Amino acid sequence: MKKIISLLLILTLSNCASVKTNKTKAETQNWINSQNFVVVKPNNWRPIKHHGYVGYTPLEKGTNFFNNLVSIFQYQLKEKPSSLKEFSIIQIKKTNKVRNITSQEALLVENSQLGDVYTLETESKWNGKSYKRYSVYFEHNGEYYNYNYSSLKNIYDTNFKEAMAILLSIEFK
Repeated sequence: MKKIISLLLILTLSNCASVKTNKTKAETQNWINSQNFVVVKPNNWRPIKHHGYVGYTPLEKGTNFFNNLVSIFQYQLKEKPSSLKEFSIIQIKKTNKVRNITSQEALLVENSQLGDVYTLETESKWNGKSYKRYSVYFEHNGEYYNYNYSSLKNIYDTNFKEAMAILLSIEFK
């Protein structure tokens, strides 16, 4: 009898896990479908949902995806800034307030595949770890967007090429 109860318990718990995983995948795909842009992720990267948007990571499940993550999202602004430059300056100042920045470089890149963009490359410390981040601020049809590639500094270069491929793949619907 104990064996039967144990077997039923194991089957029930394993079924709950697969339902939860499928539900999470479906929710993530719904978020991806609701965006007004598409990206092509490398085959070894997976989508994850967090903080109200979709990100992509090459790290395996169970690993802290914040250690290597690409995210792209559209800002939902109540008041729109007068220009991409103003928007980018505001976002850079916000970043500087919440991160322990050890170095940073901001640049205007004109006529990229996304039009004029502002890039911000930073290095920072958080919880005793060194991070490197490459951010791109851009505008499309009056809406403002952010692309980020953030990684532990020691593995940043390992996935940089694939992270940039995601950036270059952005297409608006």
